[in-house]
Amino acid sequence: MHFHNLVNHIPLLFPLAGIIVLICGLYFKSELAKRIAYLLFIVAAIGTFVSMNSGEEAEEAIEGLYPKTAHHWAHEHEERAEVFSLVMYGLGLISLIGIWASWSKNKIQKYVVYALAVFLVSALFFGFQTGKSGGQVIHKEFRK
Repeated sequence: MHFHNLVNHIPLLFPLAGIIVLICGLYFKSELAKRIAYLLFIVAAIGTFVSMNSGEEAEEAIEGLYPKTAHHWAHEHEERAEVFSLVMYGLGLISLIGIWASWSKNKIQKYVVYALAVFLVSALFFGFQTGKSGGQVIHKEFRK
């Protein structure tokens, strides 16, 4: 459970940092900054994988502590996390393509940024939903 709590913020925080770096890269026309943003998104996707794989153990621990209510809230969180993880894996894949396009100076570079924008908006939306439902697992004050 503690490991999940340690890594579950990586998929939420790294995309936010990546957005800031990407905007700076676009504004200053810096390929280095864009590549760093792509790397942040890839780390976020890897963090998503680690978080997803540690969630089952955390769910079992929580259900042992709160047997009456935890199952419902943990299941809700798990469902949202599955959708969020797909978006994050897509973000990581597009970022890999972006790094390749940047290094090879391929024409698809500009389209990568548009695809990233779509995935980033989705990642922010689903990340918020997943994080909120994760907080509801333990914090009764966040529940409806």
